[in-house]
Amino acid sequence: MPSILKTALTGLCMKSNLNGVLSVYKPKGMTSRQAATDVQLLLTKHVWQTDRPWEVKRKDRVKVGMGGILDPLAEGVLGKIILLGIGAGCKQLTTYLSGTKSYVATGKLGQATDTYDTDGKVVETAPTNHINRALLEGALDRFRGDILQTPPIYSGLKMKGKRLYEYARQGKELPGAIEPRPVTLCQANLDGFDSDTQEFVMTLETSGGFYVRSLVNDMGKAVGSCAHMTKLVRTRQGPWTLDSTLPILDTMVDEDQKLVMIIGALEPSIDFNQHV
Repeated sequence: MPSILKTALTGLCMKSNLNGVLSVYKPKGMTSRQAATDVQLLLTKHVWQTDRPWEVKRKDRVKVGMGGILDPLAEGVLGKIILLGIGAGCKQLTTYLSGTKSYVATGKLGQATDTYDTDGKVVETAPTNHINRALLEGALDRFRGDILQTPPIYSGLKMKGKRLYEYARQGKELPGAIEPRPVTLCQANLDGFDSDTQEFVMTLETSGGFYVRSLVNDMGKAVGSCAHMTKLVRTRQGPWTLDSTLPILDTMVDEDQKLVMIIGALEPSIDFNQHV
């Protein structure tokens, strides 16, 4: 069999067997789209045995989909779990996205930003010397359970076919008001408050569609000041936790290790070596 045809048949065989959902740890500073593309090129490279996977036609690449669209500006402060669908697994993503998520979030009092996090510019400052842990605990109580939450303008939600953060970046006025949405703060705990730095840490379990940045912003207002989010780690999404998440985007992990982890998570019976 000619080597080109053998490579093509091998690629099609491997591609058709790569199906499922992966939980991947996305490092801080990497967008979800970049993470999905990196995994797609890694798998396409080995399926088609090429050092130039970006030259493979898109229809022939291993299909990789993201679990949700996040504002790229907001992702700068996230080290988090993301879900990637591989092949037929892309159609399963919505099932997992509808479940609850867990986070550890850090907020800083006294300053508000236009993005509600550290990537934005400071738009307000306010006194904080009256704030103590008891006041924060009381404020957090107001947001537990089912609430109406207004998403930040720097978000991936759409209005009139355009994402909100695109209006914000272009300095354009929104065509309408951002409507509050029903969300649920299932569990919330104030883990710590540092009166010197004015930072507070929370452990949260939320419904889908919940914006932790909005919670931090609203918490600042609730205690008679203002606040923005300085750190956010998603520790669980659906059945996946940080402990079960694959570090395949870590530059310190070599490709062979990454492939073993991916194949092990998708199809334990698949062995790349038997097709080459």
